[in-house]
Amino acid sequence: MLNDLKHRMVIVEDLVDKTNGNLVDKLVHVQDCCYEKKPKKCPVCRDRDITGIEIMGARNGILLWECEECSEMFLRYGVRETEKELQGAKEYWTNHRDWGYVPRRKFN
Repeated sequence: MLNDLKHRMVIVEDLVDKTNGNLVDKLVHVQDCCYEKKPKKCPVCRDRDITGIEIMGARNGILLWECEECSEMFLRYGVRETEKELQGAKEYWTNHRDWGYVPRRKFN
């Protein structure tokens, strides 16, 4: 099912400028609701273009949801669980030269 969803893989530093402190507070403004499945529409702007965000170094699969229209992020798991995953992944990095050739049309 996750293969059918629109999603992208990033590293923590793609999402926040500084990785010290509470990362969920920096990323997610609406923390009182979790969406195990992709929301049908953004609870802030009501747009339907929602992308799953997979974080390199965190659990496999989507960790957060992001509205493509207003850029708000939403939890898939609870605050504590998400923070634990983000903290564990914040030191991960990648060298794009190790990926081999990726056609421009396949970029995020």
